[in-house]
This record gives sequence, structure tokens and C-alpha cells, in this order.
Amino acid sequence: MEEKRALAAVTAAFLLASCGGGDGGPTAEDTRALTGSGPPLETAADQLARMAGIVSRSDSVVVSTWYGETSHPEFPAFRIPASCSGTTCTLDDPESGLSLTVEIDEVGFDAALARAVLAKHGITMVDVRDGADRTYASVMNHGWFAVTSGRETLEGVDAWHRISSAAGDLTGFAPGGSATWRGIMAGVPVDASGRGEFLQGDATITYHLSAGSLDAAFTGIRNISRNRDHSVPSVRFEDVHVSADGTFRAGIVGNRIQGGFHGPRHAETAGIFEQRGIVGSFGAKR
Repeated sequence: MEEKRALAAVTAAFLLASCGGGDGGPTAEDTRALTGSGPPLETAADQLARMAGIVSRSDSVVVSTWYGETSHPEFPAFRIPASCSGTTCTLDDPESGLSLTVEIDEVGFDAALARAVLAKHGITMVDVRDGADRTYASVMNHGWFAVTSGRETLEGVDAWHRISSAAGDLTGFAPGGSATWRGIMAGVPVDASGRGEFLQGDATITYHLSAGSLDAAFTGIRNISRNRDHSVPSVRFEDVHVSADGTFRAGIVGNRIQGGFHGPRHAETAGIFEQRGIVGSFGAKR
């Protein structure tokens, strides 16, 4: 049991840190062409400069299920659900008894390890790499979203992990009219065969006032690590109830969405999702 705790804990230290997965692969120009994106509108340093202010104002953070594997025969794979309230998320593993708590003020990245890659729908994506760990993320004006994949080693045992997260300054109430938000989804395959591969697609969030619910469509999904279309071209959630405070959540582990509307007049939305073998996050602007 203690060995399992140690194996899981080694990846916990990197849970929401922005890190990276090595060099090589498609260039930024390749990724822009593949995803129909343009050059970045700002630098990684610009985003990092906004981060502290956003964290200080934020009242919501959400985290996906934590997926991964290890090379140890007694702990070959793990899938740890997350429970979030306010700016704190807890991940509990029933098998090992491990319980991890993540606070929003633990989040950040080193601008020296990051580079702005592309922009689409007014959102610039940043690629942050450090050894075997990588995060693909964006810091918007009122929140941020990220997906992380990596590998750590403890006493000769390898542990691979994949997780997504999002946070922001909640508007505090549901939209007052029907509207659409457009942006970017970032994800990674849940299955071990997709280790180190990153995905990008378009995010369209449509709120229906009469129903008090939203539809979320993540389309045009591309594998930006292999510079090709992904085997799952789209992911959709329909009739997701929006609470009075402007947050939304639906589904269970492996097939769920959770997020909220951020900023004045619901300027942005961000969240996490899991479906069809993808764990990801999204951000969009009105």
C-alpha cells in the first residue's frame, strides 16, 4: 500500500504544473496549417504576467479525472476522480487510499520553458516543456485552461500521467440571453497508446436561454503531435444544465463536462471534459 502511495505521489507533484514532452515533431507552422490557426497574438511572458491577477480574482477551479500508468506490476494503471469546490480540488484513489488536494495558487509556469505557438478565435496557445513533461494551455483575460501529459521516475519506476484543468473569475450568474462562445479545445488521448500525443480542435459553446442549458461541440480535432487528423473528429455534449451561479457540470468519469462563465457579461467560458477516449480542456470567448 505504501509503495502505491509513493508511486502515485511522484506524479502528484507535477499535477497542475506546466511542463513538457521533449523536442522534435511538427513545427509551429505545421500545427497552424493543420488546425487552421494563425500566428500567436501575444507571448508566453504576456500570459504569465496576467496569471497572478487572474489567480487572485478566481473563485473556481476544475480538474479532470487523473489518468495514468506505472511500470510497477502492483500498480499498472490508475484513474483517480476529482472533486472540486471553489478554488480547491481533491483527488481520491480508493485503491491506494491516496488523497491529494490541489489549490489554485499552486498553478503557474516558467515563461523560460514556454513558447506561444498559435492563435485562433482570439486565443493564443502556449506550449510549455520541461524534460518528459508537457502542458498545452492558454491564459485568457478572465481565466485559463490547460492539459498536461508527462512521465516521472521514482526509484526506477516510471509513472505516466494525463490530466486537464481550468479556472477563472466566475461571472456569478447564468447568461441573460441566448449566446455563443467560440474558442479552442486542447486534449490528450486517455489510452496509454497515445502517451505524449496532444490534440487541438475548435470549441463552440451555445447557451439556450429558454432551456437554461448549453450545448458544447468540440470539432475538427487534430493530432498536433503527429500532424494529422485524430481518429475521433468531434466530441459533443447536449442539454447541459447551467446553474444559477453560471457554472455547469454533467456526466460521470470518462464522459463528463464541467466549467463556468467568467468575467463581466460572461465574456469567457472555460472548463474540462472527458469523452470518447479524450481528456481535455477548453476556453472560448463570446
